[in-house]
This record gives sequence, structure tokens and C-alpha cells, in this order.
Amino acid sequence: MKLILIGLLVLLCSVSFSQKSPVKFGDIALEDMKMTVYAKDSSAEAVVLVDFGESELRYNQTTGFQLEFERTRRIKILSKEGLKWADFSIPLYRNNTDEEKISGLKAVTYNLENGKIVETKAKAESIFKEKYDDNLNFTKVTWPNVKVGSVLEITYRIISDFVFNFQDWEFQNTIPTVWSEYRVKIPEYYNYEKYMQGYVSLFINENSTANSSISLASLSENRLGGTSRVSNDRLDFIENKNRWVAKDVAAFKDEPFMTTSKDFISKMNFELSFTKFPNAPIKNYMGSWEDINRSYQERLGDEISGNNFLKKQVDEVTAGKNSFEEKISAIFSFVRSSILWDGQTRKYPAHTLRKVLDEKKGSSAEINLLLASMLEKADIKASPVLISTRDHGFVREATPVSSQFNNVVCLAKWNDKSILLDATDKFLSIGMLPERCLNGRGFVVSNDGYEWINLTPNSKAKTNVSADLILGEEDQLKGKLKIERSGHHSISARKAFFTKGKESYTKDLIGSRPWSITKSEFQNENDAQQPFKEIYDLNVSDHFTIAGNTYYFNPFIANRQDSNPFKDEKRNYPVDFGAPFDNTYSIKITLPAEYTIDEMPKSKVLALPGNGARYLYNIAQFGNTVSITSTLSINRGIFSQEEYPNLREFYNQMVAKQAEQIVFKKKQ
Repeated sequence: MKLILIGLLVLLCSVSFSQKSPVKFGDIALEDMKMTVYAKDSSAEAVVLVDFGESELRYNQTTGFQLEFERTRRIKILSKEGLKWADFSIPLYRNNTDEEKISGLKAVTYNLENGKIVETKAKAESIFKEKYDDNLNFTKVTWPNVKVGSVLEITYRIISDFVFNFQDWEFQNTIPTVWSEYRVKIPEYYNYEKYMQGYVSLFINENSTANSSISLASLSENRLGGTSRVSNDRLDFIENKNRWVAKDVAAFKDEPFMTTSKDFISKMNFELSFTKFPNAPIKNYMGSWEDINRSYQERLGDEISGNNFLKKQVDEVTAGKNSFEEKISAIFSFVRSSILWDGQTRKYPAHTLRKVLDEKKGSSAEINLLLASMLEKADIKASPVLISTRDHGFVREATPVSSQFNNVVCLAKWNDKSILLDATDKFLSIGMLPERCLNGRGFVVSNDGYEWINLTPNSKAKTNVSADLILGEEDQLKGKLKIERSGHHSISARKAFFTKGKESYTKDLIGSRPWSITKSEFQNENDAQQPFKEIYDLNVSDHFTIAGNTYYFNPFIANRQDSNPFKDEKRNYPVDFGAPFDNTYSIKITLPAEYTIDEMPKSKVLALPGNGARYLYNIAQFGNTVSITSTLSINRGIFSQEEYPNLREFYNQMVAKQAEQIVFKKKQ
């Protein structure tokens, strides 16, 4: 007798959470409709009244285990600025023709009219699908008849065959949240790594297990004829359940010098680690960094070692270049100047390198893999470096998941030296990554095995401003102003210079300052390897406060830190400057003989523990000449929340010091 399997894992029961749902769709409280201000945050433009989600792995007889996610969300609009919350996007993962399915979508606007709650349902024309990229679509919803005072409610259900794409859950928004709850049920066969990010404490954090069972159905067939029979075998399993609740969550607010809210907004994250079914071996999904290195090599190794058509181009570009350094510089300059970045940040190319070279345009992956392949043709070892840009979030090295990366740059090695390269920006010098890429460490993909590499620049960005001025007739200061920028500080200046042109660039420099520039000179504007220099013949008027024969003068005619960017007493997130930098300002002022200096600021040195930052203010008088040097050195890219009070006070004292004035008098 032959047994033919006709069914597997049919759920006999589905154990529901014992707790009552915190929201019932359409059941709107009158007090919510009457709310005009959220008591816990009077500045809130809107408030999430409740956000409730449930995720569960259920078995489908046809397709196997599926993810089912249901969500209901309710928002109160409190001001005109809050009307933007009437647009909502639902991400749906896709792979080729397979896509997560959405059903049961309802969106309703509630308004209070003549003391009664009136509802307006979203129609089909206000719900549409939009493709984002090869793996993501969005279902977008716009609520109808939205006004200040409206309550917006949405509910929907997502069915997904992509068990690795378990729904994450954000407990925090950029507006306050009264109640955010997420419930999860996962059979013991699936193991997901769960980690909470952010700084919101959970009001409820429960986990439990429950017994459940499924049946294995099979059909027995008699080869000699006769009636077939269906038999059922019961399979018991453990179901793991979690319930997380955050209550009265404050709005997430961007703070100065942050990467992205993705890094810090309070959120529960899921990554499928492995599955283990009865009588079956463990199947790993998360893998390891070794697996990711091998996978990327298998997919894109030929992009670097292949494309032999590039050899002729490389020979032309490197003709007459003997050293490795000369060849790297020549190839980098060729790619940077020849291929226009299309603005797309990618870790995989969408087109062949031949097409990129022919069309002279490409994504970050296409440009930097072209660079790596050309370096390889010049017998220089080149490796892709997977990174996450600052707006994509930092990489958790304890979690080997390739989705953490969204970009690729290039690492060139020769002898015992190495250099990071990115050819997407014509204003970048060799060995410099764009500021958007300065985010922790990069993952070097290599046949020799992966490695991590720091993305911090080898040298500081620097700005030096110097002025040599003489007080002349009509209380005008005349002389020269010089500005020299290097490293990342030179990039934005060069971009502005070439975008606006010399005349507009100079006008923007003056701005509202009481300056007139009679002559300007620019140096190294076309050489990204050199500092960008500006020299101006300058007249400064109306910079004094005069009381009788007494003059009050702030010596910072430029580059003054006139306010503290760290205004809040408490900091919730790290301060991330991206990279260390120096700002130096120096001025020499010469007064005519009929003036005498009455008061001067005192020199001062400020330093943070561990020399994380340092500020030097030095002043000296030589007869009727005063010289001042002011230098701010940020020596680390990141400062923790615990270091924030010291950093804030450091800036307070620096701002106060730069506000001090020189007092001089005119002899009668």
C-alpha cells in the first residue's frame, strides 16, 4: 500500500491573545473629537490616539506558513501643520511577480458637526499603488474631508509568503503617541532575533508560551483497488507570544548633529535567524558575515575581475604612470570626471559597466565598481566596501544582515598601503568619501575574507579665516580677508562657487554684513586635491557701537559662533558631527595713534575630558595693534548623551567668549 501525502500541518485551533484589543474600528470617543490641544504636549500638531498591530505565523494548506499582519491606527489632527498626516503609506515587499497582499483596507475621516460624529470613507481613487524599487511597492492612502479637529482611522491586513520579512514595529512617531501596542505569535519552528532600539521604556513587556496543535493529513491508497482513507496525526507544538505596549510616548524630535531617525526612534526589530521543523535539519537564514562576503563575491566578483574591455581604456589612462599611486590617481580622476552620478545610492549595479561607460552615467554602485574593475586591470587590488549612508542608519555588526547596507565604495590596496575611494562627486579629492558616507565602519568584500574598515577621514576638515585690518577714516576697517578650506569643508564651498558663479558666490559671502569688497581672488578652485582659497580686499563699516569717544568692537567680523546649537538641557541621542574638524579665526587690527585701547578680553582655553574638544582664545596687544586667534577643535566625531552636558557647557562658554568686545577710545 502506498501512502500519498495530501496535506500537512492543518491548524486545529488558533489560540488568540487573552487580552482585549485596545481599539475597535469605528468606535470613536466624543472626548477625542472635542480635543483641541493634547494636554501632554500643547505644541503637538497631531497625536496618535492608538496604534495597534498583531503579527502571526499561520499555516496555509496551499502555500505553507504565511505571515499575517493586522493594524489599526487612529490619529487626531490638532492644527493646520498636522494636515499632512492625512497621507499614509503602507510598504509591501515584492520579489519578481510575488508580492505581499493587502486586504480589508478601510480609511475613514471623522468630523464633529452640530454635536454629532460624521464619517467620510476613503474611496478607491484615493488609494493607489506606487513602485519604489525592485523589492518594494507602496500602497498610498489619502483621507478625504480632513480638517483641523478631524480624527483619522485606518485598518488593513497584510498576507505575506516572505517569512523573513517579519513586520517591525515603531512605538514612536514625530508626533506624540498615547498608546502603541504590538502583539506577536510565533510557532517554535521559527526563531527570530528581536531587538529593541531607542530610549522609550515599555509600559508592558510580556512574553508567554501556549500549547497548540496541528494535524498531519494523509491519504492511503490501495493498489488493488478499494476505498482510500484519510488519516490524521496530531502534532503538538509550542507557540511563543509577546505583547509590547508603550504609553504616553513623547514625539521624536530631531536634534542637531544626528544621523537619521531610523537609528534612534523607539522600535522593535525582527530578523529571521533559523527554522527547525520536526525531523528536519536546521535551516539558517541570518547566516554570517562570511556568508554575506561569499554571496556578494559570487554575485559581483566578475564585475571586477571581468569586463576585460576596460583594459584598453586603463592602458590609455595610465600611460606614462609608473608608480601605484600615480596609476590610482589617474584612474580615479578619469572615472570621477567622466561618469556622472545619477543620484541613486545602490549596493548592486542595475546596468553593465560597458553601458555605464558608454552612457557616462551611473549609480553609486555602478561608478565605484567601474572604478574597482579599472584598478584591477592596472594590477592594483581593489575591493568593494559595503556601507550604510548616514540617512540609512548605522550598521549593527552583531547582526549579520546584508539589508543594513545600501551603498558601495572602493578600497584600493598596494604594498602595505590602502585608500578608500568614491568617484561619485567631482569635488571629492582622492582618498575622501562623501560626508553622507561617514557612518561608522564599512564591510570590505574580498576573496581573502571580509574585514571591517573605519570610514572616518584620515585628516581633519579645516577652515582658516584670517583678517588684517586697519582703522581708517569714517570709522571704516580696511584690509584683507583670507579664507582657506580643506577636506570636507572645501567641498561645499567649491560646489557653491561653481553653481552660483564668482559674482553670486561673493554676494552670498557678504550677505547682510556691512562689507564692501573691492577685489576678490580665488585659488585652487579646480584642484580638489588642494585647499580652496579666497582672498578679498575688504571694507567694513558700521561694525562699532560708539558712545561719545568710546568705541565697542567685536573682533569677530566673520566665523563667529553667535549661538549654541545645543539648546536643550537634556539630550536623548548621541551627538554625531560625522568627523573631526578644526575652525580657526585670526584677526589683526591696527588703530591710528589717536586711539587708545581701554579694555580687552582675556585669553582662555577650554577643553573637554579626554581632549574630545578644545577651544583656544588668545589675544595679544603690541602698541596699537591687537591680534586675536580663536581655534575650535572637535577631535572626535561622536559624543554620547552622558557627555552632552559638558559639550553643551563647552559651547556656552565659547559663545560667551566670542561675544566679548574690545573697548578703545579716541583721544580728545
